[in-house]
Amino acid sequence: MSLFNDLGRKVEELKQEVGNASDDEATHRCIECDTLLYTDHDECPDCGSTSILPRSD
Repeated sequence: MSLFNDLGRKVEELKQEVGNASDDEATHRCIECDTLLYTDHDECPDCGSTSILPRSD
């Protein structure tokens, strides 16, 4: 049972690391819903807002 717990914990850590790395690659952000975007869009694919700005951080 411990083997599966360890494996599950390592998988979760890897998922978090991948998520953090992909967040760092985002180039734009929606002002309305804070969705991170990886290319410039005219409107947010999540909420439809046109308030898309380049990330400055």
